[in-house]
Amino acid sequence: MADPCFQIKGTSVTSMVLDLYHYQSEEFARTLHEKVQTAPLFFTGSPLFINLASFSGELNKTELQEIIKHCQALGFQLFGCKGGSEPQAKMAKDLGLVHIPSSRPRPEKAEQAPEPEPVAVQSPAPDTASRPTRIIERPVRSGQQIYAEGSDLILLAQVSEGAEVIADGNIHAYGPLRGRALAGVRDNPNARIFCQHLEAELVSINGHFVLNDTLRESCWKQPAQVFLQDDSIEIAAL
Repeated sequence: MADPCFQIKGTSVTSMVLDLYHYQSEEFARTLHEKVQTAPLFFTGSPLFINLASFSGELNKTELQEIIKHCQALGFQLFGCKGGSEPQAKMAKDLGLVHIPSSRPRPEKAEQAPEPEPVAVQSPAPDTASRPTRIIERPVRSGQQIYAEGSDLILLAQVSEGAEVIADGNIHAYGPLRGRALAGVRDNPNARIFCQHLEAELVSINGHFVLNDTLRESCWKQPAQVFLQDDSIEIAAL
């Protein structure tokens, strides 16, 4: 049999979500521009979803086209919308965006059926196995991305500006951490980032992040740990 020319498999891609609460064209454009200017290397080229789940008021097609235009002009890779009403979902699809519902619909409650006779079954053992910690011994250079799926990530050399290191668990950086570090990316609020030399462009725990300008105010270029407390990023000296 000839070797297959492709393979389809699941993957995990880090993306940003823009929660839109209301829309005024000038205000949106100005605020988005100011946000991008705080960390242009981080935002430019980043995949982006627009979340309409908390949007109040009406959003017409022209306004959604403006939002798309503003995002793309600043370099975002806008590829979809999440939540919103059925008309908003249709508009998004008409404009070529992927649409994801806010949540899966709950199954309707079925009529109560007679309880079956108890049958002794052996419960499957819980899947508590975790993947081995991923260890990277070489420097992570600008433009590179390292992802530790289902495990911690240990970095023995520096992470350069423009690089991105991601882990479902904790991140341990023993060299200078100058790029972006995202820990606990798959719903793990207890994950932490430990580093010996904090100079990161961005750090993130479970989707919450702070940028370089905030990091400079605490433990800059020092050993530090980053963790989540009450949905807020905390930075403490090691």
